[in-house]
Amino acid sequence: MKDRCAEVLERLVEGVTGTVPPDERAAVAGHLASCTRCRDEAASLEALAARLRAGGRFVAPPGFWEEFMWRLADRIEEERVPVGARLRRWLASPRHALGTAVVTAVTVLAVFTAVRTISPPPPLPDPVVIRARSLVTAAMTSSLPSLGEMLDIWRAGLVHETDAVVDRGAR
Repeated sequence: MKDRCAEVLERLVEGVTGTVPPDERAAVAGHLASCTRCRDEAASLEALAARLRAGGRFVAPPGFWEEFMWRLADRIEEERVPVGARLRRWLASPRHALGTAVVTAVTVLAVFTAVRTISPPPPLPDPVVIRARSLVTAAMTSSLPSLGEMLDIWRAGLVHETDAVVDRGAR
């Protein structure tokens, strides 16, 4: 019986306004004759419809709709939700879950790729070397071409004192 009551209650507004199709009107009337609860609901809807009809048509005074729209805009502005709350609400929505997961995965992949492919910056030059190079002139470099080679060999530790003495004596 409850299913039938739900169907009739959905049709009551149409029944009160007289827009129920004729083939359904008899079924609604038959149910109302046997169901007290639906009959009481129909009576209250009839009373409401009668009051609305008796009141006549509502005519808004001049300026009503402009003021209404201004008040509505003010109320919407007062109830504005912060961006963070709207974003959290959007991300929590089940219909956006797949999109959120995809965007997160792409972001993580992009960051991982960027970290792996960016080479570290070159090491900073030694200030002592910079100062020494500024003291060496072009004339010094051209007159002592083997000085750089000798320094490289000396730094490598390949020269012994006896070899250096022999080389100096041979020249």
